[in-house]
Amino acid sequence: MPNGDVTLTLIRHVYQEVESPESDNKASAVEEAVLDEDAEIEAALGIEPETPGEEENTLYYAPDAPGAEDGPFYPPPPRAKRGSDERDRSASPPASFWAALKRQAAKINLDAVENENAPKAAVKTEKVIVSSHEVQCIVSSRHLMLASRYFETILSGEFEEAKALRATGHVEITMLDEDLDSMTILLNIIHGASRKVPRNVSLEVLSKLAVLVSKYGMLETVEFFSDTWIDYLQREGLPKAYTKEVLRLLFVFWVFDRETEFRDMTRLAQREADDKFEEDVEKLEGVKIPAGIIDAIKQARVSAMETALSVVHTLITKYMEGSALCDAALDEELRYACDAMVLGSLLKSSRKIGIWPKPEAPFPGRKYKGLAKAIRGIKILDVCNKTSSRRWNSHGPAGNSHGLEDVIEEKLKEVEKGLDGLRLFDYAKKRYVLNHRE
Repeated sequence: MPNGDVTLTLIRHVYQEVESPESDNKASAVEEAVLDEDAEIEAALGIEPETPGEEENTLYYAPDAPGAEDGPFYPPPPRAKRGSDERDRSASPPASFWAALKRQAAKINLDAVENENAPKAAVKTEKVIVSSHEVQCIVSSRHLMLASRYFETILSGEFEEAKALRATGHVEITMLDEDLDSMTILLNIIHGASRKVPRNVSLEVLSKLAVLVSKYGMLETVEFFSDTWIDYLQREGLPKAYTKEVLRLLFVFWVFDRETEFRDMTRLAQREADDKFEEDVEKLEGVKIPAGIIDAIKQARVSAMETALSVVHTLITKYMEGSALCDAALDEELRYACDAMVLGSLLKSSRKIGIWPKPEAPFPGRKYKGLAKAIRGIKILDVCNKTSSRRWNSHGPAGNSHGLEDVIEEKLKEVEKGLDGLRLFDYAKKRYVLNHRE
């Protein structure tokens, strides 16, 4: 039975947070003082300070690491209850421990009072790679093939990896471009080490996991955990407006087959992205939204904006033709004046919000949501409703310039019914494609 017959070689990058030169050094001084107090407590307990060691260069998933205890790791047993055999009770900390703890608490409380009203200086940090080294993950080919369509493909048939595995009983696969921490989470899931799998992750980590799940075809294997991670993000709150986070979430929901959430994020993109939407997607590090989804969102945005603009321009053209349209005024001159005022207010308002003359696609710098709000804000004036108490036309009551504002609102609502996000079903079949070996 295959057991530790595949070695995955990845790269571990060691990062360090570096403060920018303009950062205040006061924060680091306070942190150092707290660390000194912690050291005092450890000294009172007789605990020797740990010396930082090198990261493990070999991670075992199958078989267990040499010298590792069999079975899962359980938490230590709780202390025995009061009154039980003294041999079953752990020793209490010495008096010096409690004295050091009180001094630390007093110090923290005093600093809190002194700095309560002091302005906090912003500390800017950035992560830089200080070192990199290879890490080898010893895994089971059978587990990989059951969990991943990608590994099922390359470890069987006539691929070089499959031939090496059959010939020697072992194969090494280099994956230097993959994120080690994310791959570690997936390997723990694949090999059944569920206790080592985090129950919540940040959006950044989740998007990295989604990249690997999509790339290696592991959706069915991680679906239980992905639902848990996404539910946690939902409890924290999903974006209500278009941001860069929307693009990451869009990709995550597409990969993990979340129909409702995918539709919500694509709806935000359709309504609130501008003509630079594709550039926003390209700036996302490591995340590749399929071209079909990008094109569909861009087309929906342009089509909706063209339709919204045509609503106003159709009315302008209609009133410019010359035939009398007002049917509420009492005489022909008043009807002419009313039509002229309606046309003038339409032209002036359209010029003010930048839609006259009619702009051309792809409408640089404009978003559908902003355009629709501006069009809804157009104030259409007439004459007949100001010179007569009559508020009726051939269509019934007309309290907003012959019902034209109602016409605009109705047309925009029709546009927005079609601007309701994408259906995941139309793009689900393209989640996994075996083309990244090229």
